[in-house]
Amino acid sequence: MTLLHSQALWILLVLPTLWLLAWHSRERHTRRRLVGAVILRSIAITLLVVAVAYPRVAERGQGIAVVYALDVSRSVSPDFLARTAAWIRTINERHRPAEARYVVFADRALVLDSLDDVATVRVTQDDRATREDALAQGITDIERALRVTLMGFDSTRERRLVLVTDGRQTQGDLWRVVPRLQEEGVRVFTVPAAPASEQDAWVEAIHVPPGVRQHEPVAVRVVVQSFAPARAEVSLWEGPRRLGFLLVELHEGANDVVFDTALPGSGATVLTAKVSVTGDRFAGNDSLSESVPVAPPPQVLYVEGLPESSRYLTEALTAHHIQVTALRPEAFVADTSVLSRVDAVILSDLLAPSLDARTVAALLEFVRERGGGLVFAAGESTFGENGFAGSAIEQALPVRFEARRKRRDLDLVLLIDRSHSMRGRKLELAKTAALSTLDLLESRHRLAVVAFDSRAHEVVPLEPVGNRRRAEDLISGMTARGQTSLHPALADAKRLLAGSRASTRHVILLSDGITLQPPPGTADKPNAEQIQAAILRAREDSLREIGLTPPRRETDEPPPEPGAIEMLVAELALDGVTVSTVALGDKPNVALMRDIAAIGKGRGYLARDDSEIPGLFVKETRRLLGESLVEEPFRPKVVHRAAALAGLDLNTAPELRGMVVTRAKAFSDVVLRGPKDHPLLVTTQYGLGRSVAFLSDVKNRWASDWIGWDGYGRFWAQVVRDALPRDIGAGLTFRVTRDGATAVVEVRALRPDFSHRNGLAPTVRVRDPLGSISVLALRPVEPGRYGARLSLDAGRVQPYRFELLEGGGLTRSDVRDIGERNLVYAWSDEYRSQPADTTALRALSDATGGSFAPRADDIFAVRGDGRWGWTPVWPGFVGAALAFFLADLFWRRSPWFR
Repeated sequence: MTLLHSQALWILLVLPTLWLLAWHSRERHTRRRLVGAVILRSIAITLLVVAVAYPRVAERGQGIAVVYALDVSRSVSPDFLARTAAWIRTINERHRPAEARYVVFADRALVLDSLDDVATVRVTQDDRATREDALAQGITDIERALRVTLMGFDSTRERRLVLVTDGRQTQGDLWRVVPRLQEEGVRVFTVPAAPASEQDAWVEAIHVPPGVRQHEPVAVRVVVQSFAPARAEVSLWEGPRRLGFLLVELHEGANDVVFDTALPGSGATVLTAKVSVTGDRFAGNDSLSESVPVAPPPQVLYVEGLPESSRYLTEALTAHHIQVTALRPEAFVADTSVLSRVDAVILSDLLAPSLDARTVAALLEFVRERGGGLVFAAGESTFGENGFAGSAIEQALPVRFEARRKRRDLDLVLLIDRSHSMRGRKLELAKTAALSTLDLLESRHRLAVVAFDSRAHEVVPLEPVGNRRRAEDLISGMTARGQTSLHPALADAKRLLAGSRASTRHVILLSDGITLQPPPGTADKPNAEQIQAAILRAREDSLREIGLTPPRRETDEPPPEPGAIEMLVAELALDGVTVSTVALGDKPNVALMRDIAAIGKGRGYLARDDSEIPGLFVKETRRLLGESLVEEPFRPKVVHRAAALAGLDLNTAPELRGMVVTRAKAFSDVVLRGPKDHPLLVTTQYGLGRSVAFLSDVKNRWASDWIGWDGYGRFWAQVVRDALPRDIGAGLTFRVTRDGATAVVEVRALRPDFSHRNGLAPTVRVRDPLGSISVLALRPVEPGRYGARLSLDAGRVQPYRFELLEGGGLTRSDVRDIGERNLVYAWSDEYRSQPADTTALRALSDATGGSFAPRADDIFAVRGDGRWGWTPVWPGFVGAALAFFLADLFWRRSPWFR
């Protein structure tokens, strides 16, 4: 027991006065009578004083107090609420709670004393109540309802809250009130409510990739929510123009409907998505509008090394709404300021010296610092001595060019088998191979042609390639006869190259390898162990190339014994002469030919068909010359499906006729490959910009068949668009989004070096759907970010318009290209007919000690968690004081005690 007003005990100081008066009247009363009266009167006064001090006793409340909170917002089914009211009435009659109250809520909450009063509550379909005594069903504020519910508990009994709702709050945050529920000891039992419609679909969102440009192909993703599986018609509109229409099968939940389209307008464009489902009860949520900023068409600078061929790519890009400025290399060098007016640069078939250091530096800065795009298209001018290997431009590209140059000095000897096995077509193809090799050589190079059978015959002497006509006639006059002997031919090649001072001395041997044995004593053994090891390696490599595993050789097994031919090739190798072989025929001696190539440190080729002979000679000659060039028809191979290949089937595309050989850099992406898996289309990030390399050309040489291909324009338009600048975050970013019934306006301001622009005071002009104009001031939210919120009225078909204004630290150039943002709030979130948020409801019950979807016995189970309360006991003290006062009277007046 405690005393609420303990200061009243000071009144007990009157007792000594009572005792003193009794002492002075002792002569008139007997001692016994006087002492009894004083004691009884003192006790009565003491009890009255304690009663005035308001004594209380702490005790735990008994019984259960329950409050039923019913969600009557638009998203909850009225039929479900009717069934819930009948259920409440039934469990109250059975369990008879000590206290029961009722709360109905939507945008706010009302406390009722009777379940019958629930049916009399006024509601309105709007998002704001038009009358003070009405609830607006367009809003669900569970937080406010819980706070009002706490006011309905006015006793110390065990507290139970039965919350009937779908858990879809459109205003407030119920989790802010959970700590108070826990503190007050209120157990929440959540009952998931059924949605207002069981056949409803609505447009949840419209997603457009950032940085979309006018007329640019774009995939607009419309998210359609459906309560149940249904067949729907979905359309996309820009104002009165329909951009797309699809019939789709919706499944329960979120559905992505993608429209491949192009936005014809620029600036702030309002897209509207509509969905139509049979049996849909809510028509208000069947459409959604979003404001999309659309940039103007891209500006591209096209620098072509062969200006008369620039029309092919220019026309193709222009047809795909890309504005092209074509310049000669010298015009670009003379005026690099054009870079400030374009989004990307295309360099095609240029000689590296045609761009001076100043131009290259400006171009690299354009890509690295400004985020511009760079598209490099190769051509025959981009390799060799005037190519880009090791150049500054190569730093920005995703590939490295072969650094080799054409050899300045080369002595080449062709050993051509002219035995009987070569007669007819084989010999003619061998002549073609020799003539093709002759065409590749420059006048300073020296060439010798030796035809051999059992002996060597010098057809063309070793001399500079000057008079090509004479050499061609000599090669064309070769005839087939005799048997094959390789040793005399190799010995003649050794003789021809013995006095050569060329840095590169090479022999190409064409034969089937089936040879006569050289006479005895023609071979000595220089460095025999190395020759034997080279032969062994060559034979093992031959087995691996055909997919076989070489047999394991024991350490004590003797190595193969080299013959006279191998010894002669070894002598050539020791003299610095390399030997390559081309094996042909029905059953060639591949092992011998590969041994010769291995010992001679050259390449071993196998012509599986006679028609391959000229190509193999050309390939080997180009390898010697160091040319990084492939000129043969091929069809590109797709490595992965990038944005540049969207909608294109390269398997049916024409062949390209050549390309430059490069190596892809680390961290670059190879999109297409050419022959021998050489990279063909490669992309990478360079600083803030994107760099693309296409190693064939774009015009009427290697791409002569592509020019007439239907996909030529689309391919290059997509390659260029993929290289265009992205939104890198620098500068100003202006966004307007909707959060419930409010618009969230944000401005992010960064300098070019990505530091925050603080100290600004941005303002936004707002025009509402009714035409009223107001100015919204944005406040700092975090470094470099400013924001504000604006209340919206739902059901407005016309958009809210937001325009960023000059001033407050923002210049005219800052806001010039920002444009305006539109926001349409045609319907409230209550129109989203979704199943109850069971996750949130379970979490709320678990946090407060209740249960989800409870049984009546769970709600009314006695858990002994009533709150401690104070019970006043002053009436008992007053009654006791009265009893002692009467006893005092009886004691003093009764004749028995006189």
